[in-house]
Amino acid sequence: MEIALENVWHSYDGETYVLRNISLRFRSPGTYLLIGPNGAGKTTLLKIVSFIIRPSRGRVLVDGASFWDLDNASRDSIRGSIVYVHDKPILVRGTVKFNVELGLRLKKRVDESIVEYYITRYGLKELENKSVNRLSAGQAKTVSIVRALVTEPTVLVLDEPFTYLDSTRSTLLIEDIMRIVRERGGMVLIATHYMYRELKALATEFVEIVNGEISSHAKNVFANS
Repeated sequence: MEIALENVWHSYDGETYVLRNISLRFRSPGTYLLIGPNGAGKTTLLKIVSFIIRPSRGRVLVDGASFWDLDNASRDSIRGSIVYVHDKPILVRGTVKFNVELGLRLKKRVDESIVEYYITRYGLKELENKSVNRLSAGQAKTVSIVRALVTEPTVLVLDEPFTYLDSTRSTLLIEDIMRIVRERGGMVLIATHYMYRELKALATEFVEIVNGEISSHAKNVFANS
């Protein structure tokens, strides 16, 4: 899959633009890291790439076709291959296991073996019957990430995924990102302040966003570090 942004601008209030003249191209397989200060526009960019919000100006293309000009069925099909994980966990009332299975239930293809694998892998086995209302911040973040991983998405979009994760789970997530890209030929987009050495080595490209615009040094970020 290829997702391209052409001259994308976005404003939430019709006056102030949080993104300005963004042109980017993301291709599978690949890992793309978005960096920049808080308020730079990274989250808005990720939501546009994930087709959660429509840009105020410009076009978003999927394999050459303008996404927002497609019919509803085609748009739904594309959205079904993309999973977005918010920076702050959004969980529904119920147990850990219920939340982990939620994405699969919506797709009507629950695979208990995959659910069991990821619950065990990320140390959630003893918590699977616990209400998500009683989880710590790190546990809740882990559940939101595992819920995405079990769906085996073609495109995985992660907004600050390492916040609240301990070092063990951070390492596991990096391994799973590598697996999505290298073994399944998928695409992963990550907005992050945590620049792990393994991520730097894995990255197809760094994209630096400053004040809603792409930095002129986007392709050379960390090149000499």
